[in-house]
Amino acid sequence: MSHIAAFVPILLRDLAAALPPLAAGLFLLHVLLFREWKKTARYAVFALLLCAVWSVTAPPNVLNAHFAPNVNFIPFVGMADAPLETVLNVLLFVPVGLLLPLLWKHFRDGRLAVLWGFTLSLAIELGQLFSGITDIDDVIANTLGTFLGYLVACALLLRHPALAKTDGTVWERSALVVLVFSVMFFAAPLILRLF
Repeated sequence: MSHIAAFVPILLRDLAAALPPLAAGLFLLHVLLFREWKKTARYAVFALLLCAVWSVTAPPNVLNAHFAPNVNFIPFVGMADAPLETVLNVLLFVPVGLLLPLLWKHFRDGRLAVLWGFTLSLAIELGQLFSGITDIDDVIANTLGTFLGYLVACALLLRHPALAKTDGTVWERSALVVLVFSVMFFAAPLILRLF
């Protein structure tokens, strides 16, 4: 539990710094693209989740990016050495796999949801070439977490068919990802530096 407790102050600090520019960006996207408050609220939850994932996984930002590769290409070795970290990496991506099919009909195809989770995890690990340790085990665990979250979403959609009415466009997804990246890579670190 101390492993988790160590991340809580960092997570809260990062989310506090990210909240003002994220809220401003979401409002702008609401006016220009989303145009429905319910949709904007759902996307805000997903954006906060992505910000939390960014904060916990610590990819680089505009202030600390420097190429310092520390890479593990051998799968499953680190999982045996650090089982708690593996479990936490799985759990970190369960909400990603859960929310993707609930927000976008496109991701009700499990292959696409898992591919998106894999791609997000791979992007984080490649980013960590500039800030930390890049580990194939993290990609495996995160992808498994996405799959488990997808299974939970399928169960929810079967039990509550009204949830299947939500959907959005590829432009909305793209704008949301660009917003989160911009906030977490540029805005939040600069805000933290000011305070």
